[in-house]
Formats: sequence, C-alpha cells, structure tokens
Amino acid sequence: MGKQPKKRNSGNTLGLCLMILAAVITIIIAFPVTDGIRKSIKDNIKYIAGTYSASEKGFGGRVKAIVTVGENGIEDISFEGAKETPDIGGAAVEKLNAQMKTALDTEIDSVSGATVTSTALKRALKKALLKARGKEVKEDMEVKSADIVVIGAGGAGMSAAIEAAQKGATNVVILEKMPITGGNTVRATGGLNASETQYQKRDGIEDSNDLFYEDTMKGGKNLNDPELVRTLVENSAAAVDWVNEIGGDLSVVAQFGGASVKRIHRPSDTSAVGPMLVKTLNAKLDELGIPVLLETKATKIIADKDGKITGVEAEDENGEFVINTKAVILATGGFGANPDMVVKYAPQLAGFITTNHSGATGDGIEMALELGAGLTDIEQIQTHPTVNPNTATMYTEGVRGNGAILVNNDGNRFVNELETRDVVSAAILAQPNEESWLVFDTAVRESLSAIEKYINEGIIVEANTIEELAEKTGINKENLVATMNKYASMQEAGEDSEFGRKSMEVPLTNAPFFAGLAKPAIHHTMGGVKINKETQVLKEDGSVIPGLYAAGEVVGGVHGGNRLGGNAVADIVVFGRISGDNANGYVLANGGNTERTIVVENEDANFVPQDIKTDLKDGSYKGVAKGFGGDVEVTFTVKDGIVNDLSISGGKETAEIGGKAMEKIKRKMQSSGEFKVDSVAGASITSKGVSDAIKNATLQ
Repeated sequence: MGKQPKKRNSGNTLGLCLMILAAVITIIIAFPVTDGIRKSIKDNIKYIAGTYSASEKGFGGRVKAIVTVGENGIEDISFEGAKETPDIGGAAVEKLNAQMKTALDTEIDSVSGATVTSTALKRALKKALLKARGKEVKEDMEVKSADIVVIGAGGAGMSAAIEAAQKGATNVVILEKMPITGGNTVRATGGLNASETQYQKRDGIEDSNDLFYEDTMKGGKNLNDPELVRTLVENSAAAVDWVNEIGGDLSVVAQFGGASVKRIHRPSDTSAVGPMLVKTLNAKLDELGIPVLLETKATKIIADKDGKITGVEAEDENGEFVINTKAVILATGGFGANPDMVVKYAPQLAGFITTNHSGATGDGIEMALELGAGLTDIEQIQTHPTVNPNTATMYTEGVRGNGAILVNNDGNRFVNELETRDVVSAAILAQPNEESWLVFDTAVRESLSAIEKYINEGIIVEANTIEELAEKTGINKENLVATMNKYASMQEAGEDSEFGRKSMEVPLTNAPFFAGLAKPAIHHTMGGVKINKETQVLKEDGSVIPGLYAAGEVVGGVHGGNRLGGNAVADIVVFGRISGDNANGYVLANGGNTERTIVVENEDANFVPQDIKTDLKDGSYKGVAKGFGGDVEVTFTVKDGIVNDLSISGGKETAEIGGKAMEKIKRKMQSSGEFKVDSVAGASITSKGVSDAIKNATLQ
C-alpha cells in the first residue's frame, strides 16, 4: 500500500506568516528606515563592524563624522565640530545629531544658513562610510613640520624636549593625548635614586655607582640590561643636579626598599616628588617656548622605504594631521592601565586594580612594533605592595622608609617592610584576604608631609591608643598590642630579630596612631621597546631604526624583573635627557635645526564665554564635596537662570592635576553654556568632587 500524501496544516502556516509580518511591522515602527538606509539595502552595501571617523575643513575648523557599525549594520552616526560658530555651524551639528537620534540616515541635507559646515559634514560622512565598507580613504591632512617630535608629556618626554633645546634644538614639539601633562610622573610619591651625590656626601652617606648598580641588578633579578643599568647609575648624580638647576628641589636623602644605603633624593618639604618635578618641567618648557599640543594623540610613526623616520600622524579635536620630522622621541609610558594588554603578557594579573593614570595604555609600544621594533622583558609587570584597594591611592614607600610597619588582620608582622616590591607584594598576597595594614605613629606622620594627603582623602584610621586602633580597623587587638610592644623593644635594641629589617627609624610609640588598608596593585610595566645606551630604538636583530629614540616606561631592559622604588624617576630624567641630546645630534647630522613652525594658540585670545544656564532659583550658592587631596568648594550666584561669579577651588588638590582639571571644567562650562561637569581624563576624582559640590550646593 502506497504512502498517503501529508496534509499541510494551513492554519499553522497562516499563523506563522502573520507572526513574521507583525515582527517586521514592529521593527519598521521601532527603527525608522530612511531613504539613505533604503538605498544602502537596495545597493546591497555591506559594512564592516567597527567605529569609523573622517574629518573635513568646516567654517571655523575641522568637523568630524563618526559612524558605528554593528553586526546588523549601521548603529549610530554622529557629528563633531568644536570650533564651528556656536550659533551657526555649531547649531547645524546639534541639529544633525538630533536628526540621527530620531532616524539614522546616510544622506544628510544642508542646514539653512550653515552651508560651509553642512558641506564639510556631508563629505566627512561620505569618507567615514567608505572606511566602514573597507575602502581606503585618503584624508585631506594638514601638514606641519618640526625637527624633533616628542610623543608623550610625562617626565621622560618633557626632560627630553628640555635637554634637546638646551643643546641647541630650535624646532621641538611635544604631543600629549591627555588634557594635562605629567602622565604617571605626576603620581610619583617617592623620589629620585642617585649615587655619589653632593647631598649624600653632605650627610656622610657612603655610596658608590657600583653599589647602586649591584642593588639595581639584584632587585631586577639580574634580568636587567647591564649596559642600561650602568648608564642609569653613572648619570644619576647629574640628574639630581640638573633637576635642581632648572628650578626643582631634590635635597633630602632617605632610605627606600632594595637600597643598601640612603639613596633616594626627595623635596626638602618631604612632599611627593612627582608634582614638584612636573611643575618644574612645565615651567622650563614655558621658559624655553617649547609647544605642547594637549589632547593630541599620535597614531602612527612614519618611516620611508629604508626605515628612516620621516614623520608622525596625529589627531586632535580638529581631525588628523601629519608632522614631517627628522627625529621622534617615544615617551608614551607603559601599559599598566590597559587590562587587555596586561593580561596578554601577564595572565596572572587579571582583575588587579592599577595605580596608573588612564592614559598608560601602551600606544607607543604598538606604534613601535609597526616599525619592527624589538621588545624586552615585556612580561615583567610590577605590583606596588601598598595601595588602598578602595581608592587606588598608592602609599609612598617613604611611609615604610620613615618607620611604618605592616601587619595582617591577625595583628602580626609578616615581612621585612623594606624588602623589594615584589617580595613585599607576594608576602601581602599570602595573608588573610590578601591584604595588610600600614601602621605608624605621629612621629612618622610628622616626618612625611605626603601622609597628609592620605588623611585628607579619608583612607587613614586614627586612634589615641593601639587598642582603639585595633577596634576601629578590626585587627586582632591582643596580637596588635603585642606586635607594637615587641617592635618598640627591637627598635631600642637596634635589631629586628624577626625579619631582619635594617632601618628602624622610630619605636612607633608616639600617639595618636594610624593605619591604612593596603593591597598590591599593578604599578609599573618593566618591559617595553628595546633600546641601546644612546636610547636608539632597536629592531629584534639589534639594528637601529634611524631617527627613533625612546625613554621612560615605554622602554624595557632598565629594571629587569623588578623595579626599585626611586629608580623610575631616575630612569625618566637620565634617559629622557640622553634621548633629547642624541635626537638633537641626529638632527644636526641630517640637515640641521630649523626655525620653530608649530605654535600653541592662546585659548584666551579669541574665547567668548557663553552664559551658563541653570534651573536653580536666584540667589547665592555654595557647595562642598571631597576631592582628591581634600575638600573641593564651588560658589556661584544665579540671576534669571544664568550662573554668575562661578568659583571652583580646592586648596589641597595637586596643582598639576586637580588644579588644572578645575580650570578646564570651568572653561568647558563657559564654552558650552551647560552647568554640568565633563570629567577631565587623569583627574577623575577631582572632577567627581566638583560635580558633587555642585549637587550639594545650597542657597546661602
């Protein structure tokens, strides 16, 4: 008997068709399809997932179109034009952005009265869409020129530019992607390690370059490049003198972990070294007239067919441009704030917090790799042992160097506090909850002004007795009392019979007492680009990339498997200066110096502040909130919905970070007319403090 034909279930088929039709109608209603999108479907245009941008010259400056493509096609289109006239070109940008939020369209109409801006935006969008299709687009880039381009305005980059100028360079420019200078340098809390200095001799400290070399090699587990370490130590004393000669203050010598003798040179007021150094370098740059282009990111270093450096591609708010140059100094820092890159080279550090500023993302290393540069010790990443886990604030090693001890939650010491960072970090991670407490007394507090910042931040617990300190922190009271008593006895006897600590400055018996929670965090990437002692960048085979130099944390080989506290600041000044000197020598041998061609525009020259609008009632207001170093205060008056007499202050904020951030926040409000805080990269805590102070503002 043959098989019976199957009957189709017409009811199910009809139901399925209706469901599909309903879904299509829902999508059309939810996501309006414009003529431009319809045309792209009709023409079967395929876009590649990613974000693409292109720029064109508008009326007041360059305008930009940004296209975001997802797996299912175009997801977002937006426009930028910061330098367009607010009421004309700027209004056109805002109008087109509003239209795109309502309905995406790959074809835009000109905005009446803003023809120049509209035409530029159309061209920019067309180029961005071509890029999204995988097409190669030749940007209409502005071309500039300089003899030496320094990429990065941290301690190494600024030292390099200054040294080059002091040696005769006349056309040097610094590119910095962040809105402020300083990089990680401004966060440095310790000092500069140097041997055979006049200050050591003044204090009767017996030290030598050989001993400094041995300590550094030992601390780095002998993975360091001996030639680079020898260069570091033999130029360290001159580095101290140079910083002081250009207006700095490194005159107090103290003990730090991993050093056989007192070697770290610090400011005379015992404050953090970073802000002092960055302030000094900034002042010297101003004096020498060296332009620093902020919020300007280098994207590519250009070389000719023979590998010789010929230029740098960069981008700022106005778009992309090229600087033709003879020499480039790479001073972009490490990659401690790039978790993906950290995990790529050191998987065991996944999930660790970082002490690095947000710009430490390894850009320079990637650019150097594109040129065939070799890498050294790239997997060597250091954790700093004493970082507050809640704020990522790093307690300087000076706290331990001046007498503080480390105890666990059980109230017991567990390590020689002045051991190298890797040893102390490992010891802390072996404790309950992988944490410790930094414990000290008033004598230590009074010996180190940097501690005041931690207290102002609210991360230090204070108590009149050890028993009270234990109760407030949750540390085992009985054990903590016993530990403190035993330490005082050992200090008096002059010997640490438990862990062999050599320097025991004070007995820790001077009330009040203090404690700060501390855990290790990613601090320094020891590995990086391969260089020789002249700071020339080398390929994997050891050959030189002509015209390319590098200094600072972007470089590998100086610190080996572990960096000693105080050696980073020595590194950036010593090798920064060498790179500046040698880059200038290279320029002299390849056509000579030229007149300066890049000038930083004075923002105040043509700035017209906008009325800052608010919904607050008329009257005088005052708000206070916690910033980075202390309280941030905002005062202002309101009249007819307009903010007047705006003042943003924070006397305890770091001048080179928080101070400049507060200036930028106010300037941004006056530029946009909006009473809101745009966070300044690298100063997020201060930015939040200003925002909170405005929220807390009350009618007086």
